[in-house]
Amino acid sequence: MPLEFVRRHTSELMLVFFGLIFALVVSGLLEGEAAAFLTAALDVTPFVILAMLAYIAEGRGGALRWVTIVWLILLIGGIAAVAAGFGVLSILPAEVLESGEFDLDMAADMTLLLLGTLGAAVASLIGFSRRFRVWLSRYLPIDPNSFVQGVALVTVLALILIPPVPLLVVGVPPYLSEPFIKLLTESGDIFADTVRINAYGLFWTLIASFLIAGACMRRTFPEVLERLGLVRPTGREIAFAVFAAFVLVVAFHFIDPMLATLVGYFGLPVTDTGAVNLLFAGSLTLPGIIVASIAAGFGEEVTIRGLLQPRFGILLPALLFASLHAFQYSWDGLISVFLAGMVFAYIRRYSNTTTSAITHTVYDLVLFALLMVGVSF
Repeated sequence: MPLEFVRRHTSELMLVFFGLIFALVVSGLLEGEAAAFLTAALDVTPFVILAMLAYIAEGRGGALRWVTIVWLILLIGGIAAVAAGFGVLSILPAEVLESGEFDLDMAADMTLLLLGTLGAAVASLIGFSRRFRVWLSRYLPIDPNSFVQGVALVTVLALILIPPVPLLVVGVPPYLSEPFIKLLTESGDIFADTVRINAYGLFWTLIASFLIAGACMRRTFPEVLERLGLVRPTGREIAFAVFAAFVLVVAFHFIDPMLATLVGYFGLPVTDTGAVNLLFAGSLTLPGIIVASIAAGFGEEVTIRGLLQPRFGILLPALLFASLHAFQYSWDGLISVFLAGMVFAYIRRYSNTTTSAITHTVYDLVLFALLMVGVSF
């Protein structure tokens, strides 16, 4: 009976569980390792809550659908606020933040930034249009009548459209802006706990992916593994993944400079590789690069290629994958990430997510290892 109760009410129980995590972290009552572990869950908690609300609302309808929509709008607003906040940090030097005195150019950039993030947020709501979903269903295996899939579509569109806005307006990725780099260099321990943070983040990312895929609600555990494309790899698949990763490293060694030249030719900002390398400095230990590579390789592949690609095809998840890097790369870097994402997507399509995750992990591991020994990329 208790197991049957849990199975029937998994959505409600997970909603309460992640709601408590959110409340505990925000309250500041936790300290030490427990605080670090649960704080790492905050990146996925809003999305898990949204998925649980959508699952419950689809079965019951009524006011619960409006509750889900309100939470979704709040979530999109939060994403827009984060993007706008980092964009403002890129625009305003530290002395201006202290004095509060803005010139007209700064005020214009800030206005354009706020309007841009608002416009991107509003544009993502087109996913609520049934006509749009019907049109999209001609090309993607989505059900235009599914409330859950409609909510997921809006979320995906928001994550594609909003993060690049600061780069589009300011011309510099927020993480590579002068104020952020200054903060990074002045706070030597800002990324001191990257190994632990990456490990905790991967744990919560995998838990969230399983739950959003319907674990214990719409699918059994084996069915969720199948839905996410997670299988035990064969020796041949592992060998292919490692080979593909090294081929990608060599290929992008030539592709990236070409992209930088092409982007620069059109007058667009090019990624400052020195500043990017500085961002990764906190991970440049042997444990650091191993954990960071596994966290990125498996975390991003399970969520983007495993969870999203079967529902939204290859293009939209690849765009989302690139968009999520818009805080740290300029346009040449985003195109490079998009192209790499397309390669991972086709590996997922013609094999499985495990193989694409191994490819992604080894690819990142090689790049981090080169950076650790002093070779820039």
